[in-house]
Amino acid sequence: MIKENVLCTICARKGSKDLKNKNFISLLGKPLIQHTIDQAKKIKAFTKVVISSNSKKILEISKKKVDYCINRPEKLSNDYSSKISAIKHALLISEKKFKVIFDTVIDLDVTSPLRSKADINNALDIFFKK
Repeated sequence: MIKENVLCTICARKGSKDLKNKNFISLLGKPLIQHTIDQAKKIKAFTKVVISSNSKKILEISKKKVDYCINRPEKLSNDYSSKISAIKHALLISEKKFKVIFDTVIDLDVTSPLRSKADINNALDIFFKK
């Protein structure tokens, strides 16, 4: 794997059109958000792991578990906001906070808790080879 500055973002906004409080749904005794944080922290390729959210509860749960928590503005948190905009915002804030230019940004979706460390590492290997 090529060594780069790799930012892992976890974008988790409050509210949901379809499934209320989906980020806190329990799976095997842990909320979905915790599964994603745990997975991200196991990936050595990630230089930094950040949470982007407009939820005080998500930010509170995450603050000692990730490298930085970003309070996402409401204009990037509504039903019509794109995830790309939230990721870009997280990237810009993170570069300023850590005083580093990230070469790559990887976003882990909270609603995909069944991926494994091997799944993530295999995807990164493919990504960096191409």
